[in-house]
Amino acid sequence: MIKQLLLVMAVVTLSACQILPERPEVTLFQLPPSTLTRAPDASDMRVGSLRLDRPGTSDALGGSRILVLTTDNSFETYAGARWSAPVPSLWRDWLLDAFWRDGSISQLSVAADGLQAQFELGGMLRALHTEFRDGRTQGVIRYDALLIDTRSREIVASQRFEAREPTADNTAAAAVAALGVAADALAGELIDWTVGQVHNQH
Repeated sequence: MIKQLLLVMAVVTLSACQILPERPEVTLFQLPPSTLTRAPDASDMRVGSLRLDRPGTSDALGGSRILVLTTDNSFETYAGARWSAPVPSLWRDWLLDAFWRDGSISQLSVAADGLQAQFELGGMLRALHTEFRDGRTQGVIRYDALLIDTRSREIVASQRFEAREPTADNTAAAAVAALGVAADALAGELIDWTVGQVHNQH
């Protein structure tokens, strides 16, 4: 009787193992590193101290899925692909690296470090996804930047930045590559604007 019971349990366990679906493989992506480079005279123009805060986002954009906005304004995801970090952190950390590569601001940190800085850059990340329009897919980044004086907590300046770049095909890898190009274009404008605003406060 005991042998029969053990045999039945073994068969049930084996059957359960066979019907469990295999977990799909997930590829983790990060934004390609910025191609911005330090200007030859950057050491003579370096100004101020800046800390970067994580941007606000919509609930849809707050996770790590790589999104595509369809023609009916609904979001779909690239199957088997995710960002290496939640989008708000991914964007902040990528921007921090872009500022370092540019070299125009002398002291950089993130708000989470709790370090003192003259200015804080934050805002709202409205888009970091691909969009399908007119039969083509393009990467889109839209960022509403806020530059804040940390001593008075007053908004020094605000500006919307947007960049778009067509994708080579409809794969997740092509989406990431296009978003990397768009991010570089946006960062160049954002850094120039930030440095100009900091200059105006001195």
